[in-house]
Amino acid sequence: MTRACLAAIALLAVAVPARAQQSDTGPLRLLVQGDVGYSKPSPLAPQDPPDGSFVRLHRVLVGDELSGHDVHALILLEGQSGSATGQPYSPLAGGLMPFGGPVRVNEAFVGWAPHRGFEVDAGSLRVPFSLSRQIADADLALPERPAFIDADTADFRTGAAVGGDLGELLYRVAILSADQTIDGHLFGRGFVVAGRIIAEPIGPVGLRPWRRRADDPWYGWFRFATGVSVLYGTLAAPQTLAVDPEFTAQWRQLVISAEYFLSMRLASGTTFHDTGAQGAALEPGLTWLQGRLLLAARGYGQAAGGTTLWAGGAALTGLAADRRVRLTAGFERRWSNSAPTSSYWAILRLAVAID
Repeated sequence: MTRACLAAIALLAVAVPARAQQSDTGPLRLLVQGDVGYSKPSPLAPQDPPDGSFVRLHRVLVGDELSGHDVHALILLEGQSGSATGQPYSPLAGGLMPFGGPVRVNEAFVGWAPHRGFEVDAGSLRVPFSLSRQIADADLALPERPAFIDADTADFRTGAAVGGDLGELLYRVAILSADQTIDGHLFGRGFVVAGRIIAEPIGPVGLRPWRRRADDPWYGWFRFATGVSVLYGTLAAPQTLAVDPEFTAQWRQLVISAEYFLSMRLASGTTFHDTGAQGAALEPGLTWLQGRLLLAARGYGQAAGGTTLWAGGAALTGLAADRRVRLTAGFERRWSNSAPTSSYWAILRLAVAID
């Protein structure tokens, strides 16, 4: 992993041009996560930590953003340690390098945003599908995403997207390459079309509502966001159709989020070939000390290939006096109809996040 970090920094130095004096340059993006923990991995959870006890430098994310007038550019490179499967990334992860290894492109795109209600981006983009996938790794309430999110949804692909904030309605639609690797075959292996639309009828909710402080004018209002993501194209198999309705609510210290994922294959036309995979997650949380302390729980279930998995877990996250330093202690336990014993992980994670 140390070599991966050095490689990420070296690639960044090559990929990011010198800051132009006429542009407003955003802050350096940096995320460093180090873990201590214990794990008994599940074959249904591809991002589980290695078996047994572990100490690891889990993830390094580094990048920069440049902006000037209505144009902006972002590049983020990521290095990640190996999981229980021996691979650093989940089966459907994108942005991979043609030469392999633990370093990949995270988000790297150029965008034009003449109005808050309209923005067009092109490059390596976050796939606009699934609530959990939209939340940055630094802002997850538990150390890891639900297993079905890692196993059955895509994170990044290369292509173009249009989106915007219309006040009570947020939208994003993208057409993306199906290829997970950034190479010469990028646009020769099919496409993925994905879209996500969110309604916030009372007030803003966002992707990290637990960070909202008591002095925020919306803190005392009950607010909710409801929406749906739809995807069609080639993921694990061609002609995959997936839907993911979601819901998030916040009132003062209380935050609740939920989503349901369903994928299916279309054999021809609109005939369903099989139901692929499905999963549902519920995640309530409570905050204290102006958002410096978050206690979150999560329960979820998933089914694929005749196998059912149930899971429950919780985590406590604390922000230091400098909010860029965070400590999370969390655990998750799972039960499966295909395994005689349960699987689990317990992680103590120290993170430095600058955004």
